[in-house]
Amino acid sequence: MDNQPWNINIHYDGLLDSKVPQDAHTVLDVGCGDGFLAARLAQRVPDVMAVDIDEPVLDRAQIRFPAAPVNWIHGDVMSTDLPAHAFDAVVSNAALHHFDDTGAALTRFASLVRPGGTVAVTTFVKPSLREIAWHVPAWTACAVVNRAKGKWEHSAPIKWPPSETFGQLRAKARQALPGATVRRLLYGRVLITWRAPV
Repeated sequence: MDNQPWNINIHYDGLLDSKVPQDAHTVLDVGCGDGFLAARLAQRVPDVMAVDIDEPVLDRAQIRFPAAPVNWIHGDVMSTDLPAHAFDAVVSNAALHHFDDTGAALTRFASLVRPGGTVAVTTFVKPSLREIAWHVPAWTACAVVNRAKGKWEHSAPIKWPPSETFGQLRAKARQALPGATVRRLLYGRVLITWRAPV
């Protein structure tokens, strides 16, 4: 994975990787986009499945990582036939805000992890005046790091703005994933983590 492009999504692949248990055998990457996270996880997880609703971007991911032992699936995770309670972790980077119902999406993610398994998601939220003390420094940090590192423009579709503020997303996440941790990240993302009851 040396000399790979950089952007903030790719930056947070490392954070999501760190949330996947070291002894994980099966991981599902939802909304895998250009495939960087799935390919990264496949370096240490024996069975990685990556699903994306956008066929052209999924094709580009497979071309970019032809040797990665990833099971690439074109489909909508909400309707694709996937085994229930089968994955050690379900991860998703910057895709949750594409779902019409984020609560339903998180409930679906939870249904796919085994008891004791992990759900880890990074996503965007809609700017709000209540959160301005976080949004402004985050936007500034984004601008600085993108300029310093040279932002690579990904090929996946973009949806903006997100439909929910931080408070709205946190409420939905905690309803769908009781006990979930929801926290703000430096570059304007939000991290949701949850461990399924054993």
